[in-house]
Amino acid sequence: MADCKQCGTQFEIHNEDLKFYEKVSPVFNGKKYQIPPPTYCPECRWQRRLTFRNERTLYKRKCNLTGNDIISMYPADSPFPVYHISDWIGEKWNPMDYGCEFDFNRPFFEQFEELCNLIPHFSAFVDPQMDVNSEYTNCSSEARNCYLISQAEYNEDCYYSRGISNSKNCSDCLRVIQCELCYECTYASNCYNCYFNKDIYNCSDCYFSTDLRGCKNCFGCHGLSQKEYCIFNKKVSKEEWKEKVESLVLTHQVIEQMKKNSDETRLKTPQRAVHTVQCESCTGDHIIECRESDTIFDSKNLEHCKYCYEIANGAKDCMDYCMWGINVELLYECNGCGEGVFHLLFCNHCWQGVSELIYCESCFPSVSNCFGCYGLRHAKYCILNKQYTQEEYEELVPRIIEHMKSTGEWGEFFPARISPHGYNETLAQSFFPLEKQEVESRGWKWYEEEQTDLPTPTNYKIPESIAEVDDSICDEVLECETTSMPYKIIPQELRLYNKMGIPIPKKCPAERHKERMQNRNPRKLWGRQCNKCNKSIQTTYAPDRPEKVLCEECYLKEVY
Repeated sequence: MADCKQCGTQFEIHNEDLKFYEKVSPVFNGKKYQIPPPTYCPECRWQRRLTFRNERTLYKRKCNLTGNDIISMYPADSPFPVYHISDWIGEKWNPMDYGCEFDFNRPFFEQFEELCNLIPHFSAFVDPQMDVNSEYTNCSSEARNCYLISQAEYNEDCYYSRGISNSKNCSDCLRVIQCELCYECTYASNCYNCYFNKDIYNCSDCYFSTDLRGCKNCFGCHGLSQKEYCIFNKKVSKEEWKEKVESLVLTHQVIEQMKKNSDETRLKTPQRAVHTVQCESCTGDHIIECRESDTIFDSKNLEHCKYCYEIANGAKDCMDYCMWGINVELLYECNGCGEGVFHLLFCNHCWQGVSELIYCESCFPSVSNCFGCYGLRHAKYCILNKQYTQEEYEELVPRIIEHMKSTGEWGEFFPARISPHGYNETLAQSFFPLEKQEVESRGWKWYEEEQTDLPTPTNYKIPESIAEVDDSICDEVLECETTSMPYKIIPQELRLYNKMGIPIPKKCPAERHKERMQNRNPRKLWGRQCNKCNKSIQTTYAPDRPEKVLCEECYLKEVY
C-alpha cells in the first residue's frame, strides 16, 4: 500500500503494476532506466493529466502569425504565441528554432515550462480542411454545420455535445454514436428521435428512459428490451400512447415533472452493475470488446490495459492513459495520444505514427526518440527541441533522467501548475470539480474572462414552450438561471428545437454539460453484493445508493 502524495488516500501497487513499469522503462546504451512506482493514486494521476486538456472553453482572439481573427482554446492574454492550426502546421515557422540546452542546475519541469511559453501553440484540435461551417468546435474532425461539440467525428448539424460521432441533428448529448434527432441523451447508439434518455441502444421515439435495447415508443421506461408502446414500464395501446405522449406539450415544468416520475420508476427497477459488451476478464464500465484489463471506462478494444479512460478503439499494454487510442501500444501516463503510436512515456497530445517519446507535448507526425520536446514534426533525437546525433542523445538522456531522480521529477507526469489552461477550463473540472479557492491553494491556475469582455443579458424572459418563441430570440442575450452567465441561441439551434418541440433551455451550455456529467455514474468502482444472488460484484453504484444492483447473470434473467 502507498499513500497518495496529493489526497492522502491509500492505494495499492500490485505485482503486475511493477512488471508493467519494468516493461515500459526506457533503455539507453543497453541499460534500463527504471520507472518508479507512482506517488499519486490512480484518480489523482487521471486528474493531473486532465488539467492539460481543454475541449470546451473557446475564445475569440488574433492569430499571432497572421493577425487574423481566430477561435482558440487559449485566451488572448496567454503567455505564449498562438497560431491558427492551419498556420501552425505550415512551413512559415520552425519549432527547432526554439531549441535550448538542458541546464543541470535547474529542474526539468521548470525548463520545459519556459520552452512551452516561448513556442507557438496551435489554436484548436481540428482540421479545417475536413470541417464545413464548424469553426466553434474543438477536439473534433469532419464536422459539418456543428457548434460547440468536442471529442467528436463525422457529425452534421450537432450542437453542445461531447463524445459524439456519426450523428446528425443532435444537441446536448454525451457519448452518442450513430444517432439522429436526439436531445439530452447520454450513452446512446443507433437511436432516432429520442429525448432525455441514458443507456439506450437501437431505439426510436423513446423519452425519459434508461437502459433500453431495441425499443420503440417508450416513455419513462427502464430496463426494457424489444418493447413498444410502454409508459412507465406498463404496456399501453397505440391509441393510449397517442393520447398521453404524442399530445404532450413539453414545457420546462412538464420536463421536470416527467424526470421526477421517471426516476421513481427507475428506482423500482433493477440496475445492471456495469455495462460491458463482449469483454473477457475485465473490470470497468461502458466498455466493448476488451480483454484482461482493469479499471477501464468508456473504451473499446483494449487488451492488457489498466486505469484507461475514453480510448476510442484499440490499445494494448497501456496504463494510466486517457483519450484517443487507435492502434497504440506501451503507453504510460499519457493523455490525448493516438493513431499508430508506440512506447510513449509521460506525453501529452502526441499522435500520428510517433514512437519512443518521453515528456513530449504536441509532437506530430512521425516524431521518434525525443525527450522534453514541444511541437516537433518529422524529427528524431531531440531534447528541448534541440537536435542531437543518436550517440549524443543516448548519452545525454540518461544524465537527464538521473538529474530528474534527484529533483523528484522522474516518473511523474507534468505537474498541473504548468498546464497552459486554467483548471476550470479543462476536463479536470468536469470529472473532479473544485472551487476556485481550492484550485489556487494547490498552486494551480484558474482563469476567468474580464466581465467587460462578456455581453450583457437583455432581460429576455424565456417562454415555457417553443411555440411561443420566434426568430427574434437569436438577437437576445440570455442569462443562465443557475450561473447568471450570458449565452445565446443560434438560428440552427432554434430550428432544431422547433422541429423537436423542445423549449428553449434556461441554462447556459456549460451548466447543461456540467449537469450531464454529474448525472452519470462516477468513473469509479465499488465492491458490493448482487441484490439477488449475493455474489460479490464491482459496480459504479456506491454501496449507499438506493438502487437495486444485480450481477450480469441475475440482471439478464430478471429484466430480459
